[in-house]
Amino acid sequence: MWKKWSARIRRLTEIEFSRSGSSVPPQEELTAGSRKEDGGRKLWFAVAVLILSLTGLAFFSFRDRILGPPEHIVLSLSGSTSLGDELMPKLAEAFLRDELGAKRTGIKVEGKDAKGHPRLHVWGEIPGKPELQVIEIYATGSGTAFKCLAAKSGPDFCDIGMSSRPINNLDKQLYPALLNLGEPATEHVVALDGIAVIVNPSNPVSDLSIPQLRAIYAGETRNWREVGGDNTPIELYGRDQSSGTLEMFSEKVMGEDAQGKAISANVPADHQIADSGLIVDAVMRSPNAIGFVSSPLIRDAKALMISDGSGPALKPTDLSIVTEDYPICRRLLLYDWDEPGSLINAFIRYVTYKPGQALVEQTPFVGLMPRVFPVVPPKNASAYYKNIALNFSRIGLSFHFSSAQAEAGTHADSQLDSLARVNVLRLRTFLAQHGGTGDDILLIGFADETEGRTTNEQLAHKRAESVASDLRAMGVIVPSENIKDFGTDLPVASNDTPEGRSKNRRVEVWVRNGLL
Repeated sequence: MWKKWSARIRRLTEIEFSRSGSSVPPQEELTAGSRKEDGGRKLWFAVAVLILSLTGLAFFSFRDRILGPPEHIVLSLSGSTSLGDELMPKLAEAFLRDELGAKRTGIKVEGKDAKGHPRLHVWGEIPGKPELQVIEIYATGSGTAFKCLAAKSGPDFCDIGMSSRPINNLDKQLYPALLNLGEPATEHVVALDGIAVIVNPSNPVSDLSIPQLRAIYAGETRNWREVGGDNTPIELYGRDQSSGTLEMFSEKVMGEDAQGKAISANVPADHQIADSGLIVDAVMRSPNAIGFVSSPLIRDAKALMISDGSGPALKPTDLSIVTEDYPICRRLLLYDWDEPGSLINAFIRYVTYKPGQALVEQTPFVGLMPRVFPVVPPKNASAYYKNIALNFSRIGLSFHFSSAQAEAGTHADSQLDSLARVNVLRLRTFLAQHGGTGDDILLIGFADETEGRTTNEQLAHKRAESVASDLRAMGVIVPSENIKDFGTDLPVASNDTPEGRSKNRRVEVWVRNGLL
């Protein structure tokens, strides 16, 4: 039946077609119309796709402009403002370019906490990576470094802790997970920092001790006459409260009272200045002024020699800071959990060796790459020491020890501190670069005064031998006649404090004149 109705409809259609005089069969006319409709649909579909594409591009462009492109945090650092405000962002940008191949880099403030500390995102555009690769830096203070490393996850977690002081027992009591943090493989010195105490060039005072300087800034000593100067009032200048320089000055000079409360510097509010250059300007204008700035920023001001009390007074020179002899200097440290082969490890190696250290040299901080310094020996030096100074120069490396004694039979690795271990490698590299050998250097050991003279001389010699042993393991043979000791002679600090004794337990490195 369906066939009959189909045939009848087809016949009626043909009749209508013949009446209309059309030359196009109905099936073809229908097909042509369908093609037109299909073409129209395709055209409108293409237009719709184009509109959606342009809308999508506009959306993502708007999103990238307003919200920024998508990001992937590859490393996070938290802790010291002295490190996190300027130095680490500069090093992080360079790392993204040099090690990860970023074609473009930048720094943006991702947000601020309630106290105004910024959370910096140092970003890099890396070929083949759809997201910006980000190193996050959050600088709020050294204590945060240890809190973040104790966290296993969450908002407090970080990969690397930044600190302007070594981890201490109180930190480990507060965070038991940090029991092994601070071992040489987890502690890394990035730079050294020194503060110069400056006065007007017309001021007759040439040196101060830390106790004298503390009394001046606490407001207990108010006249220059009390410290050997003219009968004139002392005019105090200092850095502003957010300054890392003030943080260091407070730590190294002001200290704490008997109750463990920090002693504040008594600087008038209008003399608390955010720029070290302006402090130098103020000191140069006033003959009664005193201020403190980072050591490279002294300019034409007069830098005072500083002693830690009963130790010798030293100027803030590059040599006295890089060897850590100067009293108002400190190490700037990174801490991590030692993951060989990781991006964390790659970053640590980058910032502690070249080219990271070349960037450190461009900042107010003191870098760690070896340099050679001629030495004027102290007046109380022996004739033998003075003769050494005539024929040799100091290499800006000192080897300090993590314990009071180098016990017989104990390898240097259990005694040298974290910086000293890296300095062994730096010394080996320095000699290779200049065509030197172990015959060209002297290793001179020193001791504190905790034992008798004979014992201290033995300990001093043993310290020099321990450095020679580490060099020998790296292929640098120092002949025995080039391994010397001066016992307790020529201390660089007071033996009355643990910190002073630690500085006096050292090995100096001297290089033969003419090698360079």
